[in-house]
Amino acid sequence: MKSRTFPFSAGLLAVDEQPADAGAAPQAAAPAPPAPPPKPKVEGMDYDELAGVLGDGAGKSLKQDLVGKTVTLSLTKPSGRGGPAGAWVASDGDSTYFRCRAVGSGFSGGEVVTKIRDYRYVAKPLQRIVDLDRCAVAVAAEPARPAAAAAATTAAAAPAPSSAGAGTVGAGKPGMDARGNVVDSSKVEAGSGRTVKGINDYEGEITGNPGAGSKFTRLQIGMSSRQVTDLIGPPTDQGAYVTGKAFIPFYFGGDRHRYEMTYKGQGRLVFAGGGMGDFTSGNLIWIIHNPNETGYR
Repeated sequence: MKSRTFPFSAGLLAVDEQPADAGAAPQAAAPAPPAPPPKPKVEGMDYDELAGVLGDGAGKSLKQDLVGKTVTLSLTKPSGRGGPAGAWVASDGDSTYFRCRAVGSGFSGGEVVTKIRDYRYVAKPLQRIVDLDRCAVAVAAEPARPAAAAAATTAAAAPAPSSAGAGTVGAGKPGMDARGNVVDSSKVEAGSGRTVKGINDYEGEITGNPGAGSKFTRLQIGMSSRQVTDLIGPPTDQGAYVTGKAFIPFYFGGDRHRYEMTYKGQGRLVFAGGGMGDFTSGNLIWIIHNPNETGYR
């Protein structure tokens, strides 16, 4: 410690000098800001990731980079009158529009988990148009349960196979007999069977009753044609045809044309939603049981 002297009337007075900050309490460091909450995990790409892939949208390889990829999007209708008819947006005003090849019952926007089926870039007006497989509100996953309890619940609540027969529904209608059996598949009319809901919330119809050992009992409404052929093998005959919706201006739904498979001794299967050159992206919407099916359209 140093000593300093100051003049005083009676002489010199010695005063001890200490550093100004001696004994001061150390200042506490400012607390670090809280870490941002982790970004929720989504299936496939979210919109920010998709926008990063799209960039300005004009890249020649974008279509092959996007088609078949899964995305999770929160869709709304665009404000104003911009964009293609029937389109949705995930971020209003950025010129990226989404069109749904198939739409779930009652869908009016919200989070969807689906696959990209097509992409195109329109320079004038600037539009990036992404075709989606199906737009239906995503269902939240059920919390995990003990395996034994889950198995017991599943066994107790398991529904009858969706491809089961329609009983006597449609009896006496074109192509059907008095017991609800299909006798001529080519004459059967839509609406003559029973309406069912299949996988991924797809709605469809089952007409007639399966024969003994029918492979169709393994099928479910909503399956893709690839899933069907993997399960029951290739058809005896097949072909596509357009529907009346193909001639409605600005209609972009998934039922503009249909694809039909016939199986000898089994019946017929009708798919909707695929492209005229890409039937594997269509989904099963109608099962026609007919044990007397010739197999040829």
